Amino acid sequence: MAGVSAPPAQTEHAGSVATFLLLLAVAVLWQVRWGTIPDTSWLIIVCERMLSGERLYTQVHEVNPPFSVWLYLPPVAAARIFGMAPEILAQAWTYLAGLIGVWFSGTIVRRAGFPERPTLFALGPAFFAVLVIFPGNVFSQREHIGVALFLPLLALHAWRARNDAEAEPSPGIAVLAGLCGSVLLLVKPYYAVMVLASALLVAGRRRSLKPIFALEHWVIAGICVAYLAAVIRTHPEFLRDVYPLLVELYGKGGASAHVMAYYGCAWLFLAFLALWSWPVGRFPELAAVALAASAAALVPLFYQAKGWPYHAYPALSLAVAANFCLLALPRMKRQSAGLLSYLAVPPPGLISLAIMVAFVLNWPTQKPNSAVVATIRAATFEPTVAIITPDLDTAHPLTGMIGGRFVSAEAHDWIGQVAAARYEEAALGGDAIRAAHYQTIMTRYAEGKRQEFERLRPDLIVMKIDDGPWTRQLIGHFGFDRLLAGYRVLLERGRLRIYLRNDYVRPNPPPAG
Repeated sequence: MAGVSAPPAQTEHAGSVATFLLLLAVAVLWQVRWGTIPDTSWLIIVCERMLSGERLYTQVHEVNPPFSVWLYLPPVAAARIFGMAPEILAQAWTYLAGLIGVWFSGTIVRRAGFPERPTLFALGPAFFAVLVIFPGNVFSQREHIGVALFLPLLALHAWRARNDAEAEPSPGIAVLAGLCGSVLLLVKPYYAVMVLASALLVAGRRRSLKPIFALEHWVIAGICVAYLAAVIRTHPEFLRDVYPLLVELYGKGGASAHVMAYYGCAWLFLAFLALWSWPVGRFPELAAVALAASAAALVPLFYQAKGWPYHAYPALSLAVAANFCLLALPRMKRQSAGLLSYLAVPPPGLISLAIMVAFVLNWPTQKPNSAVVATIRAATFEPTVAIITPDLDTAHPLTGMIGGRFVSAEAHDWIGQVAAARYEEAALGGDAIRAAHYQTIMTRYAEGKRQEFERLRPDLIVMKIDDGPWTRQLIGHFGFDRLLAGYRVLLERGRLRIYLRNDYVRPNPPPAG
């Protein structure tokens, strides 16, 4: 009827949807800064090659368990069906995971009847921004998708922690939350500590072990056992060949101490703000389980000690979420004790600063220079590409941006790099046995790589110069100087050098339409 305004609930819902859509539009434009990040770009290539008939771990090698590839198979397969760029659908896949995570966790919060739910719904866009704006160069990483889908499980844990809950979660919600939460564990099994930490918190709150054996945990356990069986049956090469190399080489590298110290200080800053907002005489279930999972995520972060932003994302993003949950508490229940009681909540500017500090290392871009892409595209058309570099970001996403076809079995020469470095360390230290061991690994890898190059004769070779002992060994001792004699330097920018095969003739692209 004309002249009758919409009910307040409908107006509020419409405004929330509009805000989410606006955030989504901004995020899509904002993400252009990073493009498709190297890890996702490589996994898209792996999926494409598997869909073309190549076998994982045999013809195309990946250092992670197969779920890291399976996670991206749906958008890459859909891209083939619809004739779209797989990068577009991989990003859409990530936005979908973020929307599911926020929507489903919001649904659980509403059904549980948390007193902070009205303000939490108003903060919904802020939670969504943590998933689509602030990740930066972590966007579409496996951990990023896993954290987005982990939120409903944390909301369910908070529901079970409530002593005054009017109803118990239904089996359907428990099963769905378990399915969502299992993704993070399938990505990296050691993130089970996050489930365990929040589940133990719930058990302690309820003074019962019953929450540990809740239905959602049986779902997660069942999925993980089924996954392990699937890996053993379909990809025995991973446990037989890849995993021993990971233990032997991958675990022995680490980031600089100042990078790891930065992550620790950023987390402590967020934890301090959470303490500031912690209510007196009340247990804030939502914030508590988020902070417990966040603290548990520090264990794999510092154990791996690689210093990559996506390893820190679970700990930092959930610490931010815990602060949002505390801000959503009714004001009278938000008051802190001690000196902090003189301010009811941390100043908004301080919270904003903490969020910026948490994610600032996510914002450098690894996107190739547009001039480099233009030069290669002018000289080639859909070239085959191979690499001589231990750095993943040298050829990815460059290969996709030039319309190339990556033919190397390995995404980058991490095996050769680590083996060469360990060989030099052992040789200089006079440990002949260790030196011989690492030389065997390096020699086996280098000879396999040379045979691959001789067989494939790639159109382009992407290389980083002055790349440490590995590149020197490869060119000086394994015959790659002779191979490179058949190539000319197409361009050189900084440490990046692109070789083009001497007898390469640029084919004409097919006519449009």
